[in-house]
Amino acid sequence: MAEVPDVSEPQAQLGPATFNSLAHVSLPCRDLEEGIAFYVDVLGCEIRVNGPIFASFRIAGVNVGIGTENISFIGPGAEYPHLAFYVDAGTMAHMKEWLTQCDIPTSAIWTRRGVEALMFFRDPSGNMIELLCREGFTGAEELPRGKSAGHGIAVDIDALRYTAWKQPIVKGSRLVVPD
Repeated sequence: MAEVPDVSEPQAQLGPATFNSLAHVSLPCRDLEEGIAFYVDVLGCEIRVNGPIFASFRIAGVNVGIGTENISFIGPGAEYPHLAFYVDAGTMAHMKEWLTQCDIPTSAIWTRRGVEALMFFRDPSGNMIELLCREGFTGAEELPRGKSAGHGIAVDIDALRYTAWKQPIVKGSRLVVPD
């Protein structure tokens, strides 16, 4: 165990602590059953918690929660906050087609420097999700360009909002998978 400095001394400084790992990120949700359908059936998440006002999922090694009480939603035109996942080129292309099949609007696939490929979409509650393929996306140098700290002219963020979508015919498991 690390020694704790005597903070009664004027010059003593604790400094930041070291965290073990990220536990979860929680997002607002307009309808819990719809959110569960999106995260399980569209994104392929495993359910970790399934309660009356909160559900949690595991995707890409991260726990993502959605809740329906004491929440606030991202404003129109806002890119931040958002979730971002690294994917390979094949997964990027697959997700673009899959989301289109589910009537979920996506941005065009775009780039910042002509090497990587990015795509934005939203969950049904309006939470932004980004997919990022760092390299290997064929034609990346020809993709529309956006600025490095945001979507810029490459993406119409507001066009990604939707109120209805097509849930997949095949449903994922609604059984809670323990940690």
